[in-house]
This record gives sequence, structure tokens and C-alpha cells, in this order.
Amino acid sequence: MSRRRSTRILPAVALALLATTQQAEPATVAVAGDASISHETDGTWILAAGGATLTLAADASRDFAVLRLTSASGSNVSQVSGSDSTIRVNSTSVPFGSRAGGFSFDGASIDPQGSKLQFNATYTLASARLRVTRHYAIASGSPSFEVWNTYAPTAGDVVLSDLNALRLTVPNGVVRYLSGLLGDSADVAADNPFTLQQHSLESGDHFAIGAQGRASEQTVPWFAVDAPVDEFFAALMWSGAWSLAVDRSGSGLAFSFGLATMTTTASQPIDGPHAVFGVAPGGIGGASAALRSYVLDGIRGGRPFASLVTYNTWFAYGTEIDESSLRSEMERAYALGVELFVVDAGWYQGAGAAGPMDFDSGLGTWSADPVRFPHGLRGLRDDAHLLGLKFGIWVEPERVSMAILGSAGVDQRWLATHGGDYGSENTGQICLATAAARKWLLDQLTALIDDVQPDYLKWDNNLWVNCDRDGHSHGTSDGNFAHVRGLYDMLSTLRARYPEMQIENVSGGGNRLDVGMLRYTDVAWMDDRTAPSVHVRHNIEGLSAVFPPAYLLSFVTDHEGEPLHEAPDLSLYFRSRMVGALGLCFKISDFKEGETSSIGHEISIYKVMRETLATAAGALLTNQARAESGPEWDVLQESAPGNGQLLISAFQGALGVPRFNVKPTALDASSMYVVESVDRGVLGTMSGADLMASGVDLLQSPNTAAHILILRARDP
Repeated sequence: MSRRRSTRILPAVALALLATTQQAEPATVAVAGDASISHETDGTWILAAGGATLTLAADASRDFAVLRLTSASGSNVSQVSGSDSTIRVNSTSVPFGSRAGGFSFDGASIDPQGSKLQFNATYTLASARLRVTRHYAIASGSPSFEVWNTYAPTAGDVVLSDLNALRLTVPNGVVRYLSGLLGDSADVAADNPFTLQQHSLESGDHFAIGAQGRASEQTVPWFAVDAPVDEFFAALMWSGAWSLAVDRSGSGLAFSFGLATMTTTASQPIDGPHAVFGVAPGGIGGASAALRSYVLDGIRGGRPFASLVTYNTWFAYGTEIDESSLRSEMERAYALGVELFVVDAGWYQGAGAAGPMDFDSGLGTWSADPVRFPHGLRGLRDDAHLLGLKFGIWVEPERVSMAILGSAGVDQRWLATHGGDYGSENTGQICLATAAARKWLLDQLTALIDDVQPDYLKWDNNLWVNCDRDGHSHGTSDGNFAHVRGLYDMLSTLRARYPEMQIENVSGGGNRLDVGMLRYTDVAWMDDRTAPSVHVRHNIEGLSAVFPPAYLLSFVTDHEGEPLHEAPDLSLYFRSRMVGALGLCFKISDFKEGETSSIGHEISIYKVMRETLATAAGALLTNQARAESGPEWDVLQESAPGNGQLLISAFQGALGVPRFNVKPTALDASSMYVVESVDRGVLGTMSGADLMASGVDLLQSPNTAAHILILRARDP
């Protein structure tokens, strides 16, 4: 990793000198691509990227304030000039940078980080013995702004409450949001999770959403506001409890986005939650593209999504796995075109004691079962590499079997409780607020990784307790906050130590889906209910409003309503997953040669699609797919930066509608696009303007209800 270069500028004593020497025009002090930071003599700072600008007041002569948030169309989206964060310290709330509230300006600095620029404004609240730095980060090409606070006590402990990431007032419009996983049991309605929702507020109305446990258990921490030209959007980069409150007053929507109610004591500098916000034309699709571009360069530092064709053992084998059977399945998987083979839960000693789906027994032993894996997991990894496959393993670091306490080195006092309850009779959650617990856990993880040397780590989490136990370096209300901070600390350490290893984010399905996890993880399993195909598409179509589709993993499984043997529509089952990250989870040995040939054909199509998917954003062109009362066709467009190549994936839901016209969006009107069907070949060439105006007619096929078009801008 390269060392960050930080240039300290504008100490308070230099303000008068700057005022006498600089011209009236803003002075550009940092540039990275189209991202820039400029400074005016009156203490005004202008952050610009991707066509959007954020204008801030930060100097000693006035209160800190967001003066304007301007879109590429020139409209000011911030209706009220003022501070965009509230500091609640010792039970008193003060707008950040308010002189009347006791804040004094210390200075500002700029931190260039490659294609990313960071602006920092530091103030001291002397009465609370607290120094607060407000950070803003921008990345070239994205009309987005990442923002957060660093809280640094200047003497002794400081009591902080309800850490706020962002508050603004934007023009009134329809509020868009996304429901969460909503449980993981099979009796939950198939199209409830990850459903795009909308809410309109009348003057005086109040609207609130959030989470008390993990980020996306009930609602994904993201929202957008429609406007006639531009779409405002904001996402909280936080994996635990959070809150969003929106109030309508006249023509404005005032919102506050941050952590759920809690109190914590800071003795050392701590960061509050990060948020990303911005404004872009093109509705939800435009906002998704703007957020995607910041995710790639601002959050992931240019680290791409690999979108490997992944084989996973869980739904096919459960814990009934051993060295010889998996080695044979690896060979068959490689022949199909699989690129990554993941050994899921059950490889460790004690697993399966209560049945083939029992992965609780033995959790925390951290060693492969020597009977079933006499050569350890490293032997399987070496076999995979000899075949040309990457190799992955499942872990659940945050949970341990109660039966092994003491014998495995786990101190019972490390376990989380709430009101004395462990949350489970058989397993416990290790509270990551405890330094000794984190060290023990990191030692186990690194020993395993160093031994096996996997290419991929599947990090699962199937128990959550908001810990209020004494002796855990947190109080009665901030156990959630402390655990998430500990989680990020561990993931950051792993990312630095094993930079090439991919990490999967799974939390009993998608209970911990938030933009913050994109910094540490490379793919996310959305839902344990990975069938039927319409349910999978519903999830991807909803979640792609927030996340790049290449991040969203699901599995093709042999489902009773969609059998893979003599499948009525094998292409539909595969292509419903191919709009995201494609996973396979079935016993390949059960299939005949003709069936495996058809599967291999679909995988080869996915590998062509992946050229676009790796950097694509999603734009839903119809209503979201639903198991009941869904659209006649559901269509998702996935566009890479620059729109030189894009995918149109259309799925026929109603046999009585044999023809459907699809109009792509956000194309270059003057470019010519070659339109190709993966089944029928090149269909023709049309201009971007004609495609957006007239569209492409899709016709019912006798072979499949899944249609995939690849549009490529023709090289002049």
C-alpha cells in the first residue's frame, strides 16, 4: 500500500495573509481527474466531482455550513444552509461547527489519495474537551460525497450519544427505500425481501426507518428522493443498528441519518459512521450508477469485482463432506467451467453431530476433521489449484459452540449477552468489543488462512446479540456499536494481510448488506432462499438500486418447482442468477452428459456477460419481478462506465404477452450500437437515440423465457 500524502493548509493564522494575496476567483488547491477542491478567500471551500459540487463554509469567522449542493444540471439540492451534522455530547446536542454552541475553528487540510481527494475541517468544543474533524471524500467521475466525523477527546473520557453521519434538507419528493431480508425462514412470502418501496410525505409528516440489530434485517440503510430532473441519494456505511428520520416542512424534506439511539464513552479518537450522498440525473438508475462509480474508486480503491463462477457445497451436501467426494466434485465442476470451489460449513471437527445440516456442533474448533480430511484443507486447495480452480472455505468467526467452551481456548466471559440471555442454547456470539477475544479470534483465523492459503473466505454470521454485558469495553447501550467497530477492525486487518484473498459477506443470508461492507468484502450472498428463479431476480432487481450487481451472489439449485433434471427451462434458471454473481450448488455427479453440456453453455454465456458486469450498475426498466401479481416481463439493464457496452436481461412472466418492447436508458444518443442476442446472434445496429426512443421488440421464444441482449457501441 502506498503511503498517503497529507498537505496541511489554511491554519487559522494564515487566513488574513490569504485574503490579501489571492484573487477573487476560487483557487484550485487539489485535482484528481475531474475531482477538485477549491478555496475562496472568505473561507469557502468547493468540492467538485462527476459534475456535482458541494460548497462548504469552514473558517474562524462564521459557523461551519453546507452552503450549496449543486447537481450537474445546475440546481441547488440543499434547501437550507447550515451544518450537516449534529454532535451530541454529555446529553447536549450541538450543530457541528456552531460558534454559539462553543465550537472554535482549528483549521482545514486536504489529503490527496490517488484518484480520491479528502477535505478535513477540524473544530474544538472546549467545554466538552472534544475535538471533532468533519471529513469529506470525493472520487473522480462520481457525483458523490463520502462524509464522517472523527471524535478526539482532548482530556479524559467524553460521553457521546446517537452518532450522526448526515443531516440535510432537500426538495420534497417521493422517498424511495428498500426493505431488508425480513427473516430467513421458508414461510416468509417469496417477494417480501429487498422490495423497492416508496413513501410520500404531506407537510408536517414524519417518516422513520432503521435497524436495531444488523444493518439490513428490516431495511437496507439507503434512500433516495425523486426530483423532476435529479435524484438525491444517501447510503449509510454501517453494518449494525442505524436510523433515518425524515420530516416534511413546506417544500423541503429534512432528514437525519446515523446510528440508532445509544451512548458510548470515548477515551481515544473514534470514527462515527460514514455516509455517501450525492445527486445525479436519471432517476433511481442514475443514482445507482453514481453510487456504483464511488463504490469502485472511492470505497474499494479501484479493486474490481471478480464475479467468478462459484461452486458451493452447502445445499448439495450439507455437512456430509469428505476429501474424496469433494475432490471428485471439483473435477466435475472444473469441466463445467466453474472457476471457484468453496467448501461450506461442516469441514471442522464435530460438525454434523446432530444431522447432515447441523453446522453448529464443533463451531470454534478451527481445525479440519482428520477422519474426513486426512490431508487437511490444504490438500484440497492444492488439488483445486492443480485443476486451475480457485479454492475457498467457509468460516463463522463470531459464533462458537457452547459445548467446546474451555477446551478450545474460548473464555466464556467473551460471549455476548443481553439481559443475561445468550440468544441461543447451543451457540454463543463472541463480543468483538473485547480486545482479548479479537486477538484470540484473529490468531485462529490467520493460522487457518496461513495453513490452507485459500483464495476466498466466506464469512458467515448466524447469531446476533446487542451485548450489554459488563466487562466488555462497552456500556449497556453501545454493544452493537462496539461489536461492529471490532468487526471492521478484524476485516481491515485481514484485507491488509491478505490483499489478494476475496471475502464473501453472508449473514444468515443478507442481514448485513450495507455499502460499508463493500470496503472489506467482494461478494455477498443475498438470501438463503436461493430459489425459485423469480425470487432471485426480485432480490437482485431490488438490491441493484444500491449495490453493483456483480456483488450480489445467488445459487442455481435443484428446486422442487424448478427441477434441473429434464429442466423445463434451464436457461431461465441460470440466467436469473447470471444478472448478478453466478453460483452453482447441486451434485454434478447426478447429471447426464447432455445436461452438463447445457449447463456449460449457460456458463459460457455468463463469462461473456461478465465483461460488462464487473463494473456495471443496474437500472430496472420495469416493475420488480414478483412471484405473484408481478409484471408481464421484468427487465434489468446493466451498464458499465461510459455505456460503451451494456446488458439487457428480460424475463417473460406472462405467456399471454408474447411481445415486449424494451427501451434502454442513458445511452449515448449519437453512438451506434450493435444489438446482439445471446441466442439469435446480431439483430442489427441502431443509434442510441433510436434505441431509447423506439426500443427493441422481444418475442416469446419456444425455448426459454429468459432473453439476454448485449449492446456494444460500435468503434467509429
